[in-house]
Amino acid sequence: MKDRIKRIVKGLYLALRKILFFPVLIFRKPLLPKEGDINTILLLRHDRLGDMVVSTAVFEALKRRFPSSVIIVLASRRNAELIQSDPAVDEVVVYQGPIRYYKEFRRKKIDLAIDLFLTYELKQAFLTMLSGARYRLGFEKAGREVFFNVKGPVVASCRSMKEQLLELLKPLGVSGAGIEPRLVVSQEEKALAFDYLISRGFRKEDLNIAIHPGGFYPSQRWPVDRFVEVAKLCINRYGARIILFEDKFDKELIRGMEEKIGSRSIASGALSIRQFMASVAQCDLLLCNNSGPLHIAAALGVPTVSTLGPTDRNLWSPGGKKHIVLSGNLHCSPCSRISCAHHACMEAISVDEFMDAVGTQLKRMEKA
Repeated sequence: MKDRIKRIVKGLYLALRKILFFPVLIFRKPLLPKEGDINTILLLRHDRLGDMVVSTAVFEALKRRFPSSVIIVLASRRNAELIQSDPAVDEVVVYQGPIRYYKEFRRKKIDLAIDLFLTYELKQAFLTMLSGARYRLGFEKAGREVFFNVKGPVVASCRSMKEQLLELLKPLGVSGAGIEPRLVVSQEEKALAFDYLISRGFRKEDLNIAIHPGGFYPSQRWPVDRFVEVAKLCINRYGARIILFEDKFDKELIRGMEEKIGSRSIASGALSIRQFMASVAQCDLLLCNNSGPLHIAAALGVPTVSTLGPTDRNLWSPGGKKHIVLSGNLHCSPCSRISCAHHACMEAISVDEFMDAVGTQLKRMEKA
């Protein structure tokens, strides 16, 4: 009942907001950027890891279309590291509030500001205008387009995040054909990660299966005891070595998993985002929930098996045969709840189902 009331209130708010903005919207005359007008591009992506990973496809598509342009990405403290070696990105700026943002980008003289947030919220759309950009573009929903002067698409629930982000670029004459999200890790970073893992018992000749049991919200986490059971079965059936990756809040959880799994498990310890990228790239397979590490692994070409509970499958499933996504597919899915009393969608994913997916992946990789 509580959730239903929230949905009704939200719907009324969005409808009222659209009505209030309507007088402005009917007089809006969308602009079409000219070829020589786009020299400096600002992209707003100051949120979570997975969103930044998927957005790397946008950076590459824009750089192909405007090769001489300066591409600046507004990032969060957490996701900025992901793109520090991205060849399509010229500058990464960490968001530190609207006042510093205003001073920074008014000075840079932005030609085009793009709001990459797939949301109904106004604050990100407002930031495009605050930047002083001549052209402003973003997803249109419930009147937020009042801050944009280039006509963008509306949010579509049946398409993937990558597809929708690339669709956003069409008014600019940008094609995203053949472009996938990708992350860049240097050979030096890989070598350092390899040496670090070796010091903890990693062996390249083993079948190295990574497990990341975390998730941004409690509702996104598969029961940790099931990950432990999967790890033991991977060891017994395939002789695998298990590498356990932790978030900063999961140290005790990982330590408990390592004790239960036994001697063929390795706890990675606390790693930075760049260290995690370089380390997971050494592994043969990642088992995880639908979270940032899933999309990092996918962008690095590492095969995955993942669980999906309250999250929109169409929006957030990694594409391609390298990735298997398991979900409960209940009548209430996707609900996008942060937490859930019964957690039924995740409980519905069994260890046997997960192991079948692992077996399928290993056969594809010719590791089984």
